[in-house]
Amino acid sequence: MDKRGLVAIITLAVLVRLVGLVALPAPPYDSSAEVAYLGGAEKLLKGQGFSDPSFPVYSPPLYAMFIAFVKAVFGDDDVFVRGAQIGLAAATVFVLYLIVREIFDRQSALLASGLLSVYPFSAYLDLSIASETLFTFLLCSFVGLLIHALKDERKLWYAIAGGVLGLATLARGTTQFMPLLVLVILLLVGSCRGRTIANYAAFLCCFLITILPWTVRNYVVLKDVIPVATAGGIMILLGSEESSLEIPGKPEIYRKYVPPEGAKASEIDKYFTQAGLANHQAHFWRDPVGFAGFMVRKFGRLWYSTETGRNHNLILGSNVGLYLLALVGTAVALKRRHLLAGIPVLVILYFAALHWVTVPLFRYMIPIMPFVIGLASYGVMVIGRHYLWRT
Repeated sequence: MDKRGLVAIITLAVLVRLVGLVALPAPPYDSSAEVAYLGGAEKLLKGQGFSDPSFPVYSPPLYAMFIAFVKAVFGDDDVFVRGAQIGLAAATVFVLYLIVREIFDRQSALLASGLLSVYPFSAYLDLSIASETLFTFLLCSFVGLLIHALKDERKLWYAIAGGVLGLATLARGTTQFMPLLVLVILLLVGSCRGRTIANYAAFLCCFLITILPWTVRNYVVLKDVIPVATAGGIMILLGSEESSLEIPGKPEIYRKYVPPEGAKASEIDKYFTQAGLANHQAHFWRDPVGFAGFMVRKFGRLWYSTETGRNHNLILGSNVGLYLLALVGTAVALKRRHLLAGIPVLVILYFAALHWVTVPLFRYMIPIMPFVIGLASYGVMVIGRHYLWRT
């Protein structure tokens, strides 16, 4: 039953996205898609490669490499990229099933994979030229591998998990600080301190080895120290003023903060970071109560807001049930000492904290929505077994 049900769910995930691909207009490109992703892929396809100093470093390179690979194999039309992302989305549904089954049970896993297969916000991004689909697949794969490593306790699985997290970081720099979170997880869950250190060393080495070639490339070609990307500073700056959290307010902040002429990419990133932190500090000292309210509003915006300021009610209304059920699932999991459930919970908290202090957009939380759905599915099963299906 499990196998037939899972095949049906994965098939449904593909069909839903294929219908969207055929019936809906292609989502518009944003600036990252045009410059960093399609622009970077075009440079690779034309043979300029990473030796070209103009190759974008605003975002990490893996998604541009993914686009270049798909176009080199199948053709130049973006529809082939979207088709490949449908395959990745189906694979993510399968990986989520494995994760939830390992942490909870098969029924919760089937429900979670079924919900993700038809989850409209993920499906929309699966049909966009956007890094979220590739990144979500790699992030879920990393979590699944880490869970397996903790149960198996062989260094090989920790090494593979580190490599996959490195790939995820090369798709989106959001996870570059996650090795610190993994260390906390291993110290909390690991059974032997000496083995924990060895396992973490294997994990960290493979993570660093995976991202090192890109870091070295940036130093050799640009004569600049850029470990992953340079988007962090501008995100901190944009997140420091309420007016710049949406598109209409961005031009003003770009006019207000102009980096020094001739500055390197890392120096520009540092300039924006310092300006954003200075804004936060000044706001706090000028109006502590107002600053607290600003931060509370930013945290709330994580779960529904868009850059355009549209569809907030639709997003929140569609997801509020999942959020509440995920809280139920988390509370019950902690009460019943499902220790492995702490991994997706901590990953959700990591993303929430990171985007809370930068730009709080629901789009940036899409990669952790599979974990929210997994916890919510367990919450549904708990409520159902306790109140509805008792005999």
